[in-house]
Amino acid sequence: MKSPVTEINFEQKATTLPERSERGYAILIMRDDTSALFNYKMYKDITEVEEDTDMYSKENLQYIKDAFEFGTYRVVVVKIGEDKDANPISGAFKIVQNNIYTGWITICDGIAEDYSTLTSWTKSKEKEKKTYKAVVYKVNTTDSMHVVNFINEHITFSDGDRGEQTGEKYLPSLAGIFASCNVLKGCVNYKCTNLASVEEVEDNDTEIEKGNFVLYNDKDYVRIVTDVNSLQSINGSTLTEDMKSIEVVEALDLIRDDITEVFKETYQSNFKNGYDDQILFISAINGYFDELAESKVLDKDYENKSDVNVEKQKKIWISSGKSEAANWDDSTVKRKTYKRNVYLSGDIKVLQSMVNLYFDISLF
Repeated sequence: MKSPVTEINFEQKATTLPERSERGYAILIMRDDTSALFNYKMYKDITEVEEDTDMYSKENLQYIKDAFEFGTYRVVVVKIGEDKDANPISGAFKIVQNNIYTGWITICDGIAEDYSTLTSWTKSKEKEKKTYKAVVYKVNTTDSMHVVNFINEHITFSDGDRGEQTGEKYLPSLAGIFASCNVLKGCVNYKCTNLASVEEVEDNDTEIEKGNFVLYNDKDYVRIVTDVNSLQSINGSTLTEDMKSIEVVEALDLIRDDITEVFKETYQSNFKNGYDDQILFISAINGYFDELAESKVLDKDYENKSDVNVEKQKKIWISSGKSEAANWDDSTVKRKTYKRNVYLSGDIKVLQSMVNLYFDISLF
């Protein structure tokens, strides 16, 4: 016997679940010895930040304001000491994990080693089916749908004080942008209104193909080229081309977190594992998919649905020694629930934002 397992996998080719909650969390890890009163704090709006101006260095206070610049739902601050030897960056990750289950994490004024460590931690959480996402700067090896790797060398802020800065100074703003967009909209061509200009890369498409995130100058604005994360290794099934999109991953993470939470809080141990009770859970999931379709997270013109995973349940019975299961029809397999395991499968279509335009016009 092992610990209970809740495994939700996405492959491309509760009587009720909760409504979609706000998920727009920007999580800023910073080194700051200004005040030792707390190491974790969540802000709802900029007015709360203004009340804590004495708690942060001038630079870190600005980073918090940057994260709020784009209408972020919440900004979470995780503080550790400025002594890097006494306070390794990994200590901040423990604070994050103990206090919040998802969000866009970045490090203010980090160094290369910090961003590499954040990348490794995020990828380890991904393997545990956690939905933390990281915004890092110029990390050599990322390859994860939950890591965005920003690479522009320099940015110039539009305020009068900061002027040109190195690229990592924009990470708190990017975390705020991604948290603001969450599942509601995409960030392709998003206006970075707190920038006056950016030092462009030599070739946007080349960098995007490598899984690098870039900005570009467009007339009066600096914009995001496209919403690419750093995923490179795809298999056409559980890791697909679509999963290179921040917008798609946000939707998948929302679904994973919501279904996991409701199964844990409502169904696990509270319902017997019979087919009738499984149908209650399946109906709840399908109703939830309908709600996501109405919210335009899923495509309402697609039959988003879940059901018993007949193939998997049949195989598990056969492997357990029930050779007669090979001759069971689908209806029989569904009713032959297996011990304490619930085997489900789903088929959904994430509704993505308009991005590319192909318009052929005929002239008379």
